[in-house]
Amino acid sequence: MEIVSVHQVKKYFGKGENQVKALDGIDLSIEKGKFTAIIGASGSGKTTLLNMIGGMDIPDEGEIVVDGVRLAGLKERELAVFRRSKIGFVYQNFNLVPTLTVRENILFPLSLAGSTPDPVYFQELTELLRLKERLSAYPGELSGGGQQRVAIARALIAKPSILLADEPTGNLDSRTGQNVLGLLKLSVETYHQTLVMITHNLELAQMADRVVRIEDGRIRV
Repeated sequence: MEIVSVHQVKKYFGKGENQVKALDGIDLSIEKGKFTAIIGASGSGKTTLLNMIGGMDIPDEGEIVVDGVRLAGLKERELAVFRRSKIGFVYQNFNLVPTLTVRENILFPLSLAGSTPDPVYFQELTELLRLKERLSAYPGELSGGGQQRVAIARALIAKPSILLADEPTGNLDSRTGQNVLGLLKLSVETYHQTLVMITHNLELAQMADRVVRIEDGRIRV
């Protein structure tokens, strides 16, 4: 069963002679509950595609349906609700708030939405990601791997259908990166979610159920 359907999506940047085709007719189907890795060189269009799936950017042509939601025509407020309820984001640079504790950083998305955390789920999640003993610490007191585990917990706390990871191990050494990706994969499997990750690391991509290659804005078989 597919959870993401991308049909003939095109995205252009610039105008006239300077126009660049970031995405040039992308067709992609992503299966629910699977780990899909999207690989490609810098500038290939993989980040643009991820942003489209997450409702962070709008295609110039084509259609995207995510977990039953057709993104075309949604207003910004509707897109914000879509992202908050359906999507969890994990970035290379962690994007933690340095003045908040680990606990507060994890719960931050729920605070913005005015939602009450599920205490049982919070405990399970922090135990799974080995954060239970560091909840009162601040991001600056953690290693890079520790900070990324906090970012993963923050992305998962609202129980999104899909987790989108943009080079989540890019700022980590190879061993820490493998450990973090292993935990990311385990957490998604535990909570029956779908993971879409972009990376340039072919070794990490092999951990996925499926690898998709993008070159010059097109999917290559």
